[in-house]
Amino acid sequence: MRKKFDLQKKIFVVATGAVLTLALAACSGSSSSLDDVQYSLNDATAEPSVSFQTPFTTDETSTHVIEEGDGEEIKDGDNLLIEATVFKGDDGSKVGSTYAQSPILIPVGEDLKKTAPELYDVLTSSKVGTSFSYTSNMVPSADASGSPSASEAAEDTPANVEVYTIKSKLLENATGDETPQKDLNSALESFKVGDDGKAELKLKADRGDAPKELVSQDMIKGKGEKVKASDTLYVKYQGVRWEDGKAFDGNFDGTPAELNLQGVIKGWTQGLEGKTVGSRVLLIIPEDLAYGKDAGENAPSGPLVFVVDILGASDNPQAAASMQSPSASASGSASASPSASPAAESAEPTTSAQPTSTESGK
Repeated sequence: MRKKFDLQKKIFVVATGAVLTLALAACSGSSSSLDDVQYSLNDATAEPSVSFQTPFTTDETSTHVIEEGDGEEIKDGDNLLIEATVFKGDDGSKVGSTYAQSPILIPVGEDLKKTAPELYDVLTSSKVGTSFSYTSNMVPSADASGSPSASEAAEDTPANVEVYTIKSKLLENATGDETPQKDLNSALESFKVGDDGKAELKLKADRGDAPKELVSQDMIKGKGEKVKASDTLYVKYQGVRWEDGKAFDGNFDGTPAELNLQGVIKGWTQGLEGKTVGSRVLLIIPEDLAYGKDAGENAPSGPLVFVVDILGASDNPQAAASMQSPSASASGSASASPSASPAAESAEPTTSAQPTSTESGK
């Protein structure tokens, strides 16, 4: 089981109705303060370290700004990428960290404001690059219906010390140089996103035979960093079947999806590597690079067409190392959907397919 999965669950719980997990071993002692913790942030790509008197206990939820960032200001509605490291309150040992894989995606909105106001407040009063710590005397639980809730820990229960660094915030939309409609693949009739955030992707009725080769074409060419095959991407997308043009999946009206390029269908892996952050990409994917002839019950069959907005990307050192390993398999399985849940547990990536995309294909 990956340690990052544990960290993601902690943050995911915050955004859906509870607060961060605490250590539960009971010890006696007076209430501790985050101000008294000694922090060493090292650099932006390395795990922080801390030193504090144990056991660390608290009778409240609190935050402490360790170092203020000098990046973009953060506002309600932003989607943030945050690095996290959690330390046990009873002995100071590390519970887990995101630094070996990818940062956590946290939407800053009403859900977070209602369920974790202290976390919401520190985020919306900060800039990108800020590092802060968090602790709480609340522990997650579930109500009678199974919905997340929280309750106070017993007095003198050791509490985790959690250190977060706001790495970046995602773009709100694809932005860059637009490709004229006449230069786009001839199968595409139109694509638009309405005021309600819902996307509509239309194919021409006379679009011809099913595609035999992958088409990967910039509708908007972003000016951000280039995507690597081992990256984790943060995207909004709309997908339709080539056969009948019917939509089967999409999230333009929701939170960006977090996707490791080594855990999705081959058409995505090959078609998005080398693209730039900020781009809107048209993918026309033949059946053998989609879900194949034996697509599962919940997977669309046949060739597929996607429009993908690349709103952010992050390094995934574990995925990169796996691709370089001699034992990496070239036939790793893809996720059942391009929109794998950010909190879903997955095995280490094993696919090592190289990009063979066609840049145009009018």
